[in-house]
Amino acid sequence: MKINIPYGKTQVNVSIPDRNLLGVLRPKQSHTKKSETSIIRDAVLKPMGCSRLSNMISPNDTVAIVVPDLARMCPSRLILPILLKELSKRGVRDKNITIFMAVGMLTPPSKKDVDAAFGKEITSRIKVKIHDPADASNLTHLGYVANGVPVVVNKELLYNDHVISIGVIEPHLHAGFSGGPETLSIGMAGEETIKFTHSPRFIDKPGAKPGVIMGNPFHRWIMEAACVAKLKFIVNVINNDTGHTVFATAGEPQLAFYKGIEHAMLYYRVKVDEPADIVVCGVGWPKDVNIYQASRALTYLTNTQKPVIRKGGLIIIPATCEDGIGKGLGERRFYGAMKKAKSADEIAKKMKSRNCLAGEQRAYAVAKSLLLADCAIVGAGSKELVRNMKMLYFGNVDEALEYAFGTRGKDAKVYVVPHALVTLPVSR
Repeated sequence: MKINIPYGKTQVNVSIPDRNLLGVLRPKQSHTKKSETSIIRDAVLKPMGCSRLSNMISPNDTVAIVVPDLARMCPSRLILPILLKELSKRGVRDKNITIFMAVGMLTPPSKKDVDAAFGKEITSRIKVKIHDPADASNLTHLGYVANGVPVVVNKELLYNDHVISIGVIEPHLHAGFSGGPETLSIGMAGEETIKFTHSPRFIDKPGAKPGVIMGNPFHRWIMEAACVAKLKFIVNVINNDTGHTVFATAGEPQLAFYKGIEHAMLYYRVKVDEPADIVVCGVGWPKDVNIYQASRALTYLTNTQKPVIRKGGLIIIPATCEDGIGKGLGERRFYGAMKKAKSADEIAKKMKSRNCLAGEQRAYAVAKSLLLADCAIVGAGSKELVRNMKMLYFGNVDEALEYAFGTRGKDAKVYVVPHALVTLPVSR
């Protein structure tokens, strides 16, 4: 069978012998005929658990709109005009609105990137600020929430009368699902909060897994932190496997987010029977722009509720990695921790016994996954970079598959997961 999987903004073809193929794991398809804009507008105009924005806000109020980093396929360009129209209808002036880019410890975008993401018609009118988690002068400590998590956030948020967050709901390695309050709680957090909540002792807690909400301590703290930080309204979307919005939810953060999760479960859960020896998976743009992001496929597929890869198996990830490891502080720390260690086992053991800097926890997560299965990155620009990550490098998928069958046997079983970051394998 020949299957196309994402590679940057294009695709690559994967050819698997029928006798080896266990299956192609894909999220379910939506059959909605509504446009993306209509889906989002309907959600914003009919919010859950609260009044419309145009009824909640007074003309002289100030408003902060928190948007996710550009590595998430969130249709900010569609959502923002709808929100701004609602605010304008109430008489809120452009000068009283600020858009905050919630980048956490990841690569801060350039002005050109922001203009492209939001549209110049918005960036020419509305202030856009990029969050810096290391700028102590622009942070404030709001106390502690569940599990002793320190809530340190961008203090400019608190200068505003209203805080709105937009995001995309998809599986998250520790929080269960991204979106909802996570955009603010992590994306606008200070390094102290990110370091505490992403430490090995925290992310190893039971329940902190993709697709898990009940009993998830990571999910609990982000919900509580968002409440402390005055989050009052969210707009979240669910995208199909091609990145088009098929569902939207808006309103009071908890109610709207949980409604979104109900739908996400319907779209993303895929039933499987047994693990494979080889998994070929897609990531695609914008997640495969660097190794930090592309490696999420490895960590997701080794932490699913139903194992899809056997111990000692091989996960193959085509990824352009045009930005190398990534340009943010967290991404550079991730690479440094991976590079200086001799093996994945050394990384996992050393980091488990000490406090990690924010960003280094990604090395811990990747190292733990590499103890279960090998990982091959295909088509990335730098062999040295990939090998420093304790991963295998191949120029194309055919080379990787030849190696895979040569080392795992000619009868090795294969899953193809075209969209690994939005696929949640569960027991049949």
